[in-house]
Amino acid sequence: MYEDLRLDDLVIRSSSHTAFFGVYLATHAILDGMCMCHASVGCKVKTQEHLTAHDGVMDAHNRRRYSQFIDEDLINGSTAQLEEEIVAWHKRQQSGVVVIDGSTPISLQAQSMAGVIQRMEEQTGAHVVHVPARNYESDYFSGYADTIGTVLRRLEWNSGTPRADEVSIVGYVFDRYEADQIGNVAELRRLLLNLRLKSPAVFMSGEPYAHLKQAVNARCHLVLPHAASQQKVLQGLGVEYCQTGLPMSLGGTKAWLRQVGAKLGVEQRANEVITHEMKRLKPLAELARRQLAGRRFALFADAPRAAGAVATLMDVGMIPGLIGTLHFHCGGRAAVEAQLREYHEIELPPGVEWLENPTPAEVRAARIDDCEVAFGTTIERQQLASRVPAWVEYGFPSEDRHFVFPAPDLGFNGALRLWEQAMQALAQARSGALDRRD
Repeated sequence: MYEDLRLDDLVIRSSSHTAFFGVYLATHAILDGMCMCHASVGCKVKTQEHLTAHDGVMDAHNRRRYSQFIDEDLINGSTAQLEEEIVAWHKRQQSGVVVIDGSTPISLQAQSMAGVIQRMEEQTGAHVVHVPARNYESDYFSGYADTIGTVLRRLEWNSGTPRADEVSIVGYVFDRYEADQIGNVAELRRLLLNLRLKSPAVFMSGEPYAHLKQAVNARCHLVLPHAASQQKVLQGLGVEYCQTGLPMSLGGTKAWLRQVGAKLGVEQRANEVITHEMKRLKPLAELARRQLAGRRFALFADAPRAAGAVATLMDVGMIPGLIGTLHFHCGGRAAVEAQLREYHEIELPPGVEWLENPTPAEVRAARIDDCEVAFGTTIERQQLASRVPAWVEYGFPSEDRHFVFPAPDLGFNGALRLWEQAMQALAQARSGALDRRD
């Protein structure tokens, strides 16, 4: 199986953040969650630096502990150190849920954690789960999704009573406790509230585990693209669910509202909400179009968000020059093009350049010289910012771009905010050019 490997297959890239990190990031998104990494000392520093710089609000390392097993523990299958750490740190933090995250040797060993979970739940009183994510041939979105599925399985479904006005959202990738992420959760709830639906449980939302437990009362579970792989969990639980697109861009948000409305029998209300929102947005979209139409842009993001952001920018006449799909769990170019057509009512113009799960060398060589603004993570910015007049940090990690006021990119309000950020970035670039000319 290895004879087809090339040197590029071994290069560290964005997708080298494996499922191990994704489990940690998903646990970070539970306010009282504790990630107990069943890992050796060497794993401690590999995945924390980006999150520590990315999240300017919440401590990104003290809620993550390590069993620090040694070779002898691994050979003997011992979990004594793991269990001692869980008990000790639960006493300190009073976690609502403890998520055991196994490193590559543990995932290869495929050791059952059933006994550990039973003993730990008896001793702590908290829910304890093990996410058996594979740390090879997967990326952090895979680990994030598997954590959501594992938590769903652990909920006490027999105690729930479906409520006509409640749904849950499954698959929002919450990665920091700043106002961009909190703004997205609020926008999702705002859209649903306009349909007269509540969503106490959002997987994930940065809220306490007790909120996630309320999913057992939801009449339907709305599955966003990042958790599409977990539909099998909901099928196994025998609960009602609806796979949806990502509510980004004008077309994508309208499609999402119509899809939810059709599933839950509130189509007329969905159409009324869409009419009201489009009337509200019309003058603002016209303002953005006057500023942004014809501007070429480059964008780097995972496939669902790449499709959503590209569609949002094209809504006001911007022209994509290059699209780079990061990671691979959610797909590449084909997934972006399919989602643009299906959810966002957008067809790409000819001549768009593509990169899929690029290496650092491929990012550095990206053809962006005719783009006026680029959107991407800190990793791409560090390599390309000198070649494009304006840069908007977008996605994980964003180490230099932080928010203290709501700044969603989902829903109708998210479209407004993304247009505004593009306008501001281009205005700053023009101002800087004038200053240099003077």
